[in-house]
Amino acid sequence: MRLTTNTEQTRSFDVSGEDRGWHTALYYFAEHIRSLSRGRVNHKVLYSYLGTNGHYINHDNPTIRKRTAAVLSRLVHSRRYVEDFRASYERNPQVFDDAARLLCADLCDGADCNIEELVFYFCGPLWNDVQRGLEHEREDGRVELRLDRIANEMSSLFAWCEKQPAARSEDLLAVLASSYFHLMTFGYLDERFVCELADETPLTIPEGNNDDPNRVARREDCACLVKYASDEPDALDNWWTVVSAHPFSIGRYTDCDIIETNPCVSRRHCRIVGEGGRWLLEDQGSVHGSRVLREGHVVYDSARDGAGPFELAFGDRLVLAGASSYWFGGLLVDGHHARR
Repeated sequence: MRLTTNTEQTRSFDVSGEDRGWHTALYYFAEHIRSLSRGRVNHKVLYSYLGTNGHYINHDNPTIRKRTAAVLSRLVHSRRYVEDFRASYERNPQVFDDAARLLCADLCDGADCNIEELVFYFCGPLWNDVQRGLEHEREDGRVELRLDRIANEMSSLFAWCEKQPAARSEDLLAVLASSYFHLMTFGYLDERFVCELADETPLTIPEGNNDDPNRVARREDCACLVKYASDEPDALDNWWTVVSAHPFSIGRYTDCDIIETNPCVSRRHCRIVGEGGRWLLEDQGSVHGSRVLREGHVVYDSARDGAGPFELAFGDRLVLAGASSYWFGGLLVDGHHARR
């Protein structure tokens, strides 16, 4: 799916001279949605999608209605929305998916662009301002936001969307909307969705006819590297796409593809190189070494076996300096969509 648009809707909302504390990710998101829907989906409507108390504005007394609207506006623009959205999610984990479907239906009815252009918009102009809002929230004290992880996750999500056929545009828009709701609330994408993108590669690829829409094939030029939180082995920390055309480096230097902060990891620790359909790990003279675990057994240790290169297999776990743990997997295409 090629993400292009003929619309001129590349809106950006200036906050110069205003209180940046109000200009959260949700504020920018809601302003873009209101503009796209030509006012049909305003802040109050968007807020009510997620099970909040926005509908209480509809009071018989116009004075109370106006005051309530002003209070709600402040809540929407402040970080109070995070608490409200989390409470809604705790009551119903499907709330973001449900809200995304409502939003998509209203946008498709009211926007002056088609569904493919809306997908493009969510992957470009909308993200630029939502990212700016998250930066404001981080500066305003929301310290749990890891902007580098967020940028990488969203970049991977957009790259996944671009690989999808145009026929899936409606589904993609719902996925994007739900992902935005989860991101703005928790500061990262829904790990159920992440695990779908970065699930474990099968040991064998099922055979199938080339014309079979369910046939599974492996992308020979791409692989996936997933980092796990050191204190939570089953928790995803971040993930990257590795392409054979570019050696993929890990280390503490800022020009590495993955910049490690652990002091035990060397400045240029190791790299992964694609070569003729094979993937090779090359330790670059690291002080504390690189290991590869396969089915729980150490099959390569740079301190014991030298700097390599060592041929990796999908499903291998890489451990750098005994501290940073990664999982190496393949990129699969199963007829309709790509998955890592």
